[in-house]
Amino acid sequence: MDLGLLNNILENSLTQGKSLKPRNIPATPSTLFYGGPKAGKSSIALLNVAAHKRPVFVDCTDVRLSLAELAKALPLFCQDKGVDLLILKHPPKDFPLLNLPTFLTQSTPKNAPKGFKIQAILPLSFAEFVRFLKKEPSTLLARFLKEGNLPELLFCPTSEIALKKQALCALAFKDKTPLFKALLPYQARSLSTHHLYTQLKKTLKISKDHLYAFIAFLQESQTLISLPSQARPKLYFYDFSLPYAFSYTHPLPPVFENMLALELIRHFGMSQISCHSNAFLVDGTHLCLPSPFPTLEQLEHTLPLLLKGVAGGLKVWVVTINTALKGACGGHQWEALGFVQFCLQVLPTL
Repeated sequence: MDLGLLNNILENSLTQGKSLKPRNIPATPSTLFYGGPKAGKSSIALLNVAAHKRPVFVDCTDVRLSLAELAKALPLFCQDKGVDLLILKHPPKDFPLLNLPTFLTQSTPKNAPKGFKIQAILPLSFAEFVRFLKKEPSTLLARFLKEGNLPELLFCPTSEIALKKQALCALAFKDKTPLFKALLPYQARSLSTHHLYTQLKKTLKISKDHLYAFIAFLQESQTLISLPSQARPKLYFYDFSLPYAFSYTHPLPPVFENMLALELIRHFGMSQISCHSNAFLVDGTHLCLPSPFPTLEQLEHTLPLLLKGVAGGLKVWVVTINTALKGACGGHQWEALGFVQFCLQVLPTL
């Protein structure tokens, strides 16, 4: 490979992280970061280079690179330049690793090298979104809800976000993009992959094997997140606002529910959360009900049905856009409060 090109890789890699906003996700080398498209995997790797003097970032998706030539030239290049950290973005599974501290980023945790830790990366939480934009949280909620949580689009003009997300999906999913688009209306719905197949085959020409394989890939990459429920799992997307990029008429409630689900997953971990009707049972001690614009009358009707058969002592949180209410129901204390207050003040204490 041309030495000038390799030098260019090095120089670019040393400036990659200068404009990145810090996220509180510390990591050490020999870690594989995985997650959905533009969730921030490479950014997290680049933010963990402070202890290294000569890091190199290699984007193996760059079509200008001959990966076969790169694999041959990189060892000598790293030796000559004193490279002390290597970051490889989406390397092919047969790409030889060097005897250097290394971060890897890819879509799924498949084929993780022996001895590597795996770490899932989700997009921004609301707290991170607020911290990066440095504005009054209550004024940012509408923007967060509409524009989503992808760190790459944080400073993108609002008018361009939908088209950029469409392009992002087309790049990530290629010929499967129409299928991915067809999944978006099922956000926050409880259904199995088989049920999805019976619905989608009415409008798409798709085999069961292809659908099952695609769903499995989306779940492995946490682009599509399935939370257990009493019946079939409920489906959520890593970017809750994705449906808005493909439809002018997608309803608010499933987006808001998805948004809350991601906040809970980030705080408690996926294994601690299950779905109970249209609420989230968290760690066996809290029940979180997303309800954008509830009234007291609606809650007095809804909560007894929701809590029927649920053991007493649970703290019930009704997470709203900005409604504040309190009450009791069947041995449970409940409190309705805004999403901003819940995420920034209550959630860190749970």
